Amino acid sequence: MATCSQCARREIQCRLDDSDDVRIRRRRRFTARGGIVEASVGESQMALPNTSLGSRANPTSQVTSESNSASLSPGDGHLALSNPPYDLFSDDPFALSFDNMVFLDQVFMGDCGPTEWNNGRPSQDLQDATSTSDNTQTDNREQHGRTTISPGGTVDSCSWMGDSADSAIYTAALHSYFDSAAPYLPILLADAFWQDYHAGRCSELLLYAVACCGMPFTEAPNKWDLQQHLACKFRDTFLNARSNASDDATIRLDDLEALALMVDFEYEDAGSLPLHSNLGRLFLTHESLVLMTINYRILDCETMDSTSSAKLARANERRVLLYWHIYGLDAFHCLDRKQISRIPNNDVGSNESLLPHETKDYFDAILALAVIARQITQTLCTPLAKCQGVEPNDVHNSYEQLYQWRNNTCPQYLRRSKDSAGKLATNDREEPYSGGTKKYTQLYRAVLWALELNCLLQIECCVSDYGIQDNKSLEAEMIAIRVEYESVRALNDMVDICRWIKRHKTLNQDHERHSLIDLAPTVLRNTCAGMCFWSCQRGIELCNRGSPSLLRSPHENNGDDRCKRHVQTYVETAQLLRDTAATATSHRDTAQILERLDKQRALLDSSLCDLQASII
Repeated sequence: MATCSQCARREIQCRLDDSDDVRIRRRRRFTARGGIVEASVGESQMALPNTSLGSRANPTSQVTSESNSASLSPGDGHLALSNPPYDLFSDDPFALSFDNMVFLDQVFMGDCGPTEWNNGRPSQDLQDATSTSDNTQTDNREQHGRTTISPGGTVDSCSWMGDSADSAIYTAALHSYFDSAAPYLPILLADAFWQDYHAGRCSELLLYAVACCGMPFTEAPNKWDLQQHLACKFRDTFLNARSNASDDATIRLDDLEALALMVDFEYEDAGSLPLHSNLGRLFLTHESLVLMTINYRILDCETMDSTSSAKLARANERRVLLYWHIYGLDAFHCLDRKQISRIPNNDVGSNESLLPHETKDYFDAILALAVIARQITQTLCTPLAKCQGVEPNDVHNSYEQLYQWRNNTCPQYLRRSKDSAGKLATNDREEPYSGGTKKYTQLYRAVLWALELNCLLQIECCVSDYGIQDNKSLEAEMIAIRVEYESVRALNDMVDICRWIKRHKTLNQDHERHSLIDLAPTVLRNTCAGMCFWSCQRGIELCNRGSPSLLRSPHENNGDDRCKRHVQTYVETAQLLRDTAATATSHRDTAQILERLDKQRALLDSSLCDLQASII
């Protein structure tokens, strides 16, 4: 029997029924509760990108417990889910639910289940895997001979970069990545990386990428120059490797992990070859990462032989983690840029009965929010919406999805809620669910809250850019007022979060305290910067058109004076957001971001001065 393309890509035995009757295969595939696969979070609504949001199942829903009764049917080419015989990440901080692992695998690889599930038993890799909890990671660092730098600048151990003094810093940067750069958005499993590192299996690309991302958290006085050096080494090596590849449709798993780490890195091209600079802007991008993940065959070892002894440690789990990262990264990337994703919608039936379900942990919560972000893009950024305006009902349902995520889907210990006075209230108790790390709970909360608020402002951006269909109707006016309300509310919530962030620091292994903003710059710092910009824009608009009419008091004679005090609130808000973003001191591009924000704040100050002059 001929092998289907997905099985050929995975190098597994194909069990696909070769019946030519597509109705039989489709009925078998979409059987609800009948023994094949039920949709997990996000699957049903992703199958209907062009229909009204009002007809979709809630994107933060999950399957009912009846899906656990499924089994693997001989002769079927689809994985039937039963209670898994093992937990892929039982001891790891990467606590992604089993349903969501299968969902991600289907998104990127089609219908076949992960290779390690084919025979209903864990692979040898999984049996030998070590825990990556806090204590185990600490033990690993001691066992692997962590490189330290003495006050005199001498090194006390050799390093993978050679015999130069800088090579010890490069090794320290590898550890710094896992200590400080990885916790909020991990791409690698720490223990698997160190296993490959000491076994000589790590690709050169991955070493450059990990050290580059960890370098900002080292104490090297020239750390940013060293970071650029590592980035250029990565770029040159990656481009040379791809040009010399015998088969350009394959890529090593750790090379793809390296690309995920280095996507859209800002290179300083002084002294670089123009060819490499131009090629890097073409091939070291988010779009390239997505297309390679979808179209390339991802190898777990150096050779095409999957039984090779050089197989990467915990390759199956790393593949799932990489899919999780790319799917979430792509969802928010496309929403920010108002472009439809290149990742295809998972072709899963949409008639299953789904019930609201609280996600298991941080990683499930991000995935559920990414599904909503993807839905917002697919409904509010279509060619029709860009030409005729967004549908009011689509905007309404986007907000409802975010409300559902915040109040029900997000794990309770990570939720953002209000106290009786309307201020931010959180449960500061330790995380109760996962067996992994607990010290990053505050970081996880801040990241999730910022991602949600960013989605709210992106909705406002879509409406502002494209307008509302039938904008003369009462429904359109109602949605316009709600968009304004939700956006100002998001800004107010971000102010509360910034004040909350100031009370929380995270302790790394070197006993150096970093702000939460510093540990998650691409989410927290950039969200603060974006909201600072929006606050300035809002203040400038108020200077030009005055405060909302409902804020006017019948006892107030001078409306301009009241407007000045109102705008001053936005000036103070912008200052707070700017100062919070400035705490990302470990990252060189923070200075450039602050420079752009200060220019925008100067425009707001100028508008406020003009308003004051008009009052006088």
